[in-house]
Formats: sequence, C-alpha cells, structure tokens
Amino acid sequence: ISQDQQVREGHHRWLWRLMRTRSQLAVLCVAIVFGEGVKAESNAAERAAWHPLNVARIADVRGQRPTSMREASYRRLSRAHELLGDALLEQAIKELDRLAVRGLNTYEHAQVMQTYGFIYSQQGEQARAFEAFEACIELDALPLEVQQGIVYSLASYYSSEGRYAESNEMLMRWFRFEAEPTPDAYVLAAINHSEQHQIAEALPYAKRANDLTEPAREAWMELELALLVELDRYPEAAALLERMIALWPATVRYYETLSGLYVELGEEKQALSALMVPWLDGLLTEESAVLRLVRLTLYVNDPARGGRILQRAIDAGNVEPTAENLELLLGAWTNAREAEKAVKVVDMLAERASHGRFFLEQALLLNERGEWRQVVEATGKAIDKGNLERPAEAWLLRGIAMTELERFEEALESFDGAYREGDERAKKHAETWSAYVRELAGGR
Repeated sequence: ISQDQQVREGHHRWLWRLMRTRSQLAVLCVAIVFGEGVKAESNAAERAAWHPLNVARIADVRGQRPTSMREASYRRLSRAHELLGDALLEQAIKELDRLAVRGLNTYEHAQVMQTYGFIYSQQGEQARAFEAFEACIELDALPLEVQQGIVYSLASYYSSEGRYAESNEMLMRWFRFEAEPTPDAYVLAAINHSEQHQIAEALPYAKRANDLTEPAREAWMELELALLVELDRYPEAAALLERMIALWPATVRYYETLSGLYVELGEEKQALSALMVPWLDGLLTEESAVLRLVRLTLYVNDPARGGRILQRAIDAGNVEPTAENLELLLGAWTNAREAEKAVKVVDMLAERASHGRFFLEQALLLNERGEWRQVVEATGKAIDKGNLERPAEAWLLRGIAMTELERFEEALESFDGAYREGDERAKKHAETWSAYVRELAGGR
C-alpha cells in the first residue's frame, strides 16, 4: 500500500467513526431536549410565513378560545386537582370519571383530558398519559400557552419513542404558533429528520439551532458537523471544525477530524498542520493518531520531522516499538539521510526478525558511509540469518567490503557465493568483481 493510500485510508476511518457517532449524538440531544422541556415538509409549507426555516418568519395568530366552565364542573375538577396534589391518584381518577360522563363543553373536556394526563404521568403510565394529552390538544380548546406546552411535550415524547415522523408533524404544529422558537426545538427537528436518514433536511435545522445558541453547545455543533460530513460538504465541515477548535482547544479528536477533512480536500499540508497543533501542545498521545501524523510528514516529504516525532513517541511509551512501527521509523530516518539513526533502528529490527533483510539494509547504510568492517559484520549476520529475497546481494556487498579492506581471498569467496546464489545479472557482477580482485591481488 502506498504512503498516499495509507494516509487517506487512515483519515477515511476517522471520518467514518465521526459519521457513526451521529446517531449517538442524536440520542444525547433527545435527552437534552426532553429534559428541558415527519412528514417531509412540502415546498409550499416551507414558503409559509410561520415556517421555522423561513428567515423572516412570522408566527400565525391563533384565535381566542372560549374558557367558560360551569360551577359543578369547576368544583369537581378542583377536587380532582386537590387529590392529585395530595398524591391520592385513584380518588382523583374517580372524580374525573364522574365528571367525564356528564355533558361537557369543549373547554371542560380539554381540562379533564389534561388532568387525566397529569395523573397517569404521576403514576408512571407514560403511554396512557400521552394518549390523554393527544385527546386534549385535538380539542384545541385550551389557552395558547397551555396548548403549546402540551404540543411540544408530545413532540418530544414521540421522538423519544422513535416515532420521528409523528414528532416532526407535532413540532410543525408547535412552530406555527410560536413567536420565538427555542434552539432546542430546532435540534429536535434535526434529530427527527436525521433518524429517518433525511440528512439534507436535518442540516438546516441543526445549523439554525447553533446560530441561535449563545454560548455554543458542543453536542449540537457536533451534530451539525456529522451531518455536513455525511453530505460530503467538507469545506463547510472544516470551517465549522475550526470554530469548534477555537471554542474547545483541548479536544484532540477535533484536530484529528479536521486533518482528515483536509486530506479529503487534497490539502495535505494543512492536514499536517492541523495535527501538529495538538502534538506540539502535548495533547496528541494516542498511537494511531501519532502514526497518522508521521505518515503525513512522509507524504509531504518532511521525513526528518516524522522521524523525530515517532522516535519521541516511542521513547515516551505512546507508540509501541513493534516491527511495523520500527519499519516506519527506519523509512523516516533513511529518507532523511540520517544514517546513524537508521542503523540503530535496524539493529532493533534485525534482532527480532526471522530473516536477514534488516541486517542487509544495515549493511547498505554502512556501505554509503564507507564503514567497511561494519559492512562485513552486517552482511555476515544477514547471510547467517538467511531467508533473504536476494541473497546474492549480501554476498556481493560483502565481497566489495572485503576488497576495500584488501582481504582479497575472502572477497573472492564472497563473489563465489554471489555467483552461486544469484541470477544472471548477479552472476555477471560477481564475475566482473572477481576479475578485478584477481587483477589487484596479482599486481602485489
């Protein structure tokens, strides 16, 4: 897998993890909304003056409802409320039952159903309570403020029960007559759409909630972020993340996600910068995040920085010195032409490996520095350990080092090994070097 693929796949996993949290965030927001307090809308509905997404919305005016109550009904209803206040719930229900069989006007009927709802709720029978509240609001007889409170409670209840379309339908009924909707209501609408996989419809509600909220609510901004990512609107998601980082600078996952978004946008240098901030602040300690940072440094051709970061993380115990991680470190030091540091890493790798490849790599590094005795030692270990893809290369390199040390007999033995183990190309090299060594030895 190329470095480019590794970088992108690592950040794809981060974006996927973010999108998977959308549902969890929605549950969290439901709890917030419910504690505090769909049918998809047609274009015509969205153009309505009262619609919640209308930037110049004006709530509808609901006409006054008659609030007359007869004396007998008032006394019995008051008695039921007294019993409710004393937690004598069964007696309160009996009072209401007696009242319900009488001929009631619409307002009296609504009051009775509302009181049933209060009693059932206190008994812990939420389903029966909300059935009573449903009957109450369908009568549309209570004062607007009371009616709106029940409608909103029903919208929250439906959402908590997974009845998202019904919740949004009830919420639109609430928005219609609400002069100043709270941000919570917009979040609830966003959640309802989101849980129905209506991501494009959910986003403007989440955005509106965040625009109305001061100070900012982290969970709500995360919800908007998740929706933007799921819609592949990466530039907007990156801009939102930058705002979130300014508000919550110690939250490491925001830098990681921002880095992933920049990778998606093909802006690898900015992706690297996003991860460097928590690294320099000492916040980036998770192994997977550190390795993403190192791979980004290699991708943007800054291997020396990558080597320093990975070495520091290994020394601090934040990254395990596994063979894979040490090979990444070796690649960083090698590309940075830090031969001495690369040799030390090879030592660690070579002792653990079941093959001699790392000793051969060590020999190649030492060869560049002209350290011939060490080349002889490293190639000897590579040959002894075996399992080399190209054993002739080790024999040939050993012979060259022996030649430089003027150990001609041993050099010829090594070139014989290269000829024996090699392909046609290696055989030709071995023959050429053997002839050269015999010429040197003969001239002495």
